[in-house]
Amino acid sequence: MTRKKHVVFSRRRWLWFDPYIRHYVRKRVHQVLVDGSLPQDDKVLHVIMAQHVSRFDGFIIRMIQRSTAPSARLITIMLDEQIKRNPVFKKAGALGITPGSLASVRRLKQTVASEMTGGDYLVIFPQGRIETVDADPHDIQEGYRHLVHPLLPTHFIPVALSVEALTHPKPSIFVRIGDPAGVDEARGAFADTVSGLRRWLRSEGESADTAWPGRRVL
Repeated sequence: MTRKKHVVFSRRRWLWFDPYIRHYVRKRVHQVLVDGSLPQDDKVLHVIMAQHVSRFDGFIIRMIQRSTAPSARLITIMLDEQIKRNPVFKKAGALGITPGSLASVRRLKQTVASEMTGGDYLVIFPQGRIETVDADPHDIQEGYRHLVHPLLPTHFIPVALSVEALTHPKPSIFVRIGDPAGVDEARGAFADTVSGLRRWLRSEGESADTAWPGRRVL
């Protein structure tokens, strides 16, 4: 019997979805500024631990990944209820999970073990919901620990995001990508990356976009 595949990723669908993402974000955001880069290694499973600050976050991560490794797969973990409301995300590579469900966790772990391959990017928002700017970055869910591949090295990449209303009518989004970490160091790496971005933005104030050390992706 053939095991059912849970990952539905079509590069053909992304040919349509990527321009839509860029158009959607451009209409609502002044610019997207990124410091750091996503690592590339076809022998490693990359788990992106992204801060959740807005409804743009998943789109921003895709734009960054596409500029870094356009041929790699990007799989995003979302709530099952969100996928039911927006089934297009399932067709674009989303994996569903139901909080508190052991069956859902077992399914996710099995999917990672059997369907994730080296070079893939797996995205999780460990805060579990959109948080305010003053949320404690140490207060995250433990679900990321289930994403360690049993056969592949698994690197956790912390990504901090911040939506800032500066001097333009539309906000700017700042993104800082931290250094990869192992599963036991992932929580601290995530908190340090988020806190570091917050401190830097506070120090620069309204001149943050002109002082930004990274690049502009939008």
